[in-house]
Amino acid sequence: MINKGNRTRQFIIENAISVFSKKGYTAVTMKDICESCQMSRGGVYGHFSSTKEIFIAILDNDLKLNRAIVEESIQKKVPAIRILEAYFKQEIKIIFSEQRGLYFATHEFAFAEVDQRERMNQRLKESIHILMLILTYGQETQAFKKFDKFNKEVVATHIIYFMDSLKTSSSILTMPENEIMKQVGLLKELII
Repeated sequence: MINKGNRTRQFIIENAISVFSKKGYTAVTMKDICESCQMSRGGVYGHFSSTKEIFIAILDNDLKLNRAIVEESIQKKVPAIRILEAYFKQEIKIIFSEQRGLYFATHEFAFAEVDQRERMNQRLKESIHILMLILTYGQETQAFKKFDKFNKEVVATHIIYFMDSLKTSSSILTMPENEIMKQVGLLKELII
């Protein structure tokens, strides 16, 4: 059950995503977040002490949600191809969303907050692990390729790097959807 404090915290995080998406990481102030949330400084500071703390919460929430969705889908025996399609659909949705700037801000965060580099490395490893769960499930259910040269970790790492590059670049480059779909089609050919 979510209590009022957790709802407020989530409200702040959701508003902060929009602010970071528009302004990047280093340009955002607590004042910006207070204004976006239409909350007093005390209201926001009661949940977070800094923009850095808010950004870390955004990053952590994202991974927890992704992992929970994948694990629940596998537990419910959703076909592996549907899980993979949902994964790519979500990634493409981000590329064309108003929040695509968040991925540029994530890289800015990694450069600005040197003490968070290990967190970013762990985030990468966890993202690869989540995708490997999908690939393993797909192989076990015989929906995906299964042969000696199919190294799940290499394929998962390639996909994560590729999609991260697209999401980061989408905030500054015009990316035609049909070209993105062709690229995603190539990735699917590696797997299915």
